[in-house]
Amino acid sequence: MKKILLLLVAGAMLASCEKEFLENYNGHHYEPADIDYEFKMNGRCSQDANGYYHLPLIPKEDKQTLHRFGAYVTGVDKWELPTRVTWTCDKFWYTPDTLGFTYIEIGQVPTGESPWSFQNFAVTGYEGLVVTIVNGTSNADLTMDSIYCMMAPIGAMIGDTATVWGKAYFEEGDIIIEDKFKIIFE
Repeated sequence: MKKILLLLVAGAMLASCEKEFLENYNGHHYEPADIDYEFKMNGRCSQDANGYYHLPLIPKEDKQTLHRFGAYVTGVDKWELPTRVTWTCDKFWYTPDTLGFTYIEIGQVPTGESPWSFQNFAVTGYEGLVVTIVNGTSNADLTMDSIYCMMAPIGAMIGDTATVWGKAYFEEGDIIIEDKFKIIFE
């Protein structure tokens, strides 16, 4: 009789077990391993046999070269939230005192040529600020499995090699995938 009772209890326990499903706010059911997340960075310029990307820069020392790089990434996680990526780089530059010039329109100036004149003013007071060459954060496009970031190295970096790291956050930070690439400024 004890054996029968033990078998009945064990059978009831096994019969009541079921797979754990997770439900998001839209009512979709997901198993914990439903999504195989991907994050693969791409420098979006020419690449050599060693895997280094090569980016030609504007040769003037203080001029920025704007370049968009990116990654193939799983665009949404199991909660249907967009993927967030943080970017870092080991290269930066310091700002000079004068960032540039602005022109202010001054009206009703008796110059004889025009009733309007423009005055040139220097934008100063920024000396020594650190400028990173990559933006800090991007969010994935919900309709495409891609994500992009802007890079802005200056001409003084010609000949340097930079490493760019990316960290993709899925499921509100519960899953993190990292990648990196190296880029040579020419």
